[in-house]
Amino acid sequence: QVFTLPELSITKGSFYYYSYTFDLKNIMKLTTVAAFMCQFLWNNSNMSSVNAVECNPDDHHPENEGYFIEGINGFGSEVDPESDSQRKLTNSTWAPGIEYPDGSLKYCTGMFCSETCRNDGCPTFISGHTCSMIRFCYESDSGSDVWLMPNEMAMAKCDFSEATKVCDVDEGSDDDCCNYKVEVDHDIKAYLFASKEGCLAGQKAAVEVNDFNDVGDACYGMGLGTSRIQKCTCNYEDRPFSTLSEPCHSQFVAGCNFHSPELGDDTSCCDTQSCVGKHKDFSHPIGRALEDERKMLCNNEIPGRCVNSIEDTSDCCNSKCTTCGTDVSPFNEWASCSNGNATSSTGTCGYGGHGGMYSMFECDFSKCTEDQVWHMPGDLYKNW
Repeated sequence: QVFTLPELSITKGSFYYYSYTFDLKNIMKLTTVAAFMCQFLWNNSNMSSVNAVECNPDDHHPENEGYFIEGINGFGSEVDPESDSQRKLTNSTWAPGIEYPDGSLKYCTGMFCSETCRNDGCPTFISGHTCSMIRFCYESDSGSDVWLMPNEMAMAKCDFSEATKVCDVDEGSDDDCCNYKVEVDHDIKAYLFASKEGCLAGQKAAVEVNDFNDVGDACYGMGLGTSRIQKCTCNYEDRPFSTLSEPCHSQFVAGCNFHSPELGDDTSCCDTQSCVGKHKDFSHPIGRALEDERKMLCNNEIPGRCVNSIEDTSDCCNSKCTTCGTDVSPFNEWASCSNGNATSSTGTCGYGGHGGMYSMFECDFSKCTEDQVWHMPGDLYKNW
């Protein structure tokens, strides 16, 4: 029982093994690879947690030595001039008279409110993350400054007796304004800020800090598979600006560009939205590894739906999981049937039904002909 993994590539949000040989039965293949991958990633995650004690451009935000800007007043309406991917400009204005989320209870009135927030109210926070610089901009003659408040009671009463000064009155008008750095190892909690002179006029804000990696890794993974790869718009060339905020925006863009093909001078596929990303290109090591991994997890005894997004075809009757892969077409996608109805001869197989892209799709196996794989009198369908 010997297996070989001659080439490994680890990237953020992805694990690829480029070539392999196994002398094991299918179930043992999956178990062995899973055990190896878990041990490998566990070892590397432990190493990462020990070494990555500071925010840095390689593991976190690509600019400002690993820190992204969190404007205390949200966002403006223009594109950040320093961004090459249509990132929205942050608004860091710090002044009395502006209503900042300050942790106080607010009652939700929208259609997507939870019962708790609708009936009892929920505290309002600015959403922040580790590896950020919470930025406060104010004029030196405004009287504003920035203090970190010790608790909610001190914030509510504007009691600065135990507060910690972050920036003085003359430190908010510099080119980079006043910044409170949230390090990679900062506590995941709410940080309360106030200006001593403007506190009673509402110049106070609460920033709820979450882990950079929780959001960053998820957005990087979304970027790896986004349809923007097909149309060459990873940097939001087709939009006035991105609707994603940091740290999601930069990580999404990075993931998208990582899987984008190297087109050279021929960019005709961009116009037809048919460019093949590395993850879909079976001739590329990344694409081959992902497709081989997908096939290892296939169960050909369960029917499904093979969709080709470019040819706009959908097949429930004559495909199996292993035959609906990127080795056949880079635009093939397989959706196994999650359940079936013997009375109606149908199965629920992925999404994209008549109700739209988020509605369940129903395969009707009564339409499968005698020469097709999932013909109802056949053994495969009956066993299923």
